[in-house]
Amino acid sequence: MSDDQDEFGVESERVSIFDVLDQLEALVNQSRRVPLTPNVVINEDEILDAIDQIRVGLPDEIKEARLVLETREARLREAEEQAAQTILAAQERAERLTDQHEITRQATAEAERLLAEARDRHRKMRKDADDYARERMEALETQLSSALSEVRRGLETLESGRDGEERPKGRGRRR
Repeated sequence: MSDDQDEFGVESERVSIFDVLDQLEALVNQSRRVPLTPNVVINEDEILDAIDQIRVGLPDEIKEARLVLETREARLREAEEQAAQTILAAQERAERLTDQHEITRQATAEAERLLAEARDRHRKMRKDADDYARERMEALETQLSSALSEVRRGLETLESGRDGEERPKGRGRRR
């Protein structure tokens, strides 16, 4: 086993929660069965190490959610800057066209059209940025829910596998 791998063979630099959950499931499936019961004998250290890896991996999922929010904010800022530039350009164009009476009416109509167009583009870009962020956050919520369900099933399996042993309640092993 190389230095950058743990006892499950998972690289320690970037451990996916789902990889660790797969390892937990494999550990349970490969464990010795207690005769005449649905219980299995599992190495406590291996299970607790896997749970620790899940705890370490969760911040990566949270970082991804933060990145999605930052991307949304950047897109919103970009949309607002473009809208402001478009509005400024429309206002400047309207000022240039106000030299003559007929040109003034045309300029006013054109400026209003450009302003309306800029506002519509701004609304659409904002909606698109919100939709993108919503989709990413929903996908992330689904992934995290799935991971949490896997962890709960693993813990339930472990608890049902205890042959009446009393274990202090808590979350994982203390180091």
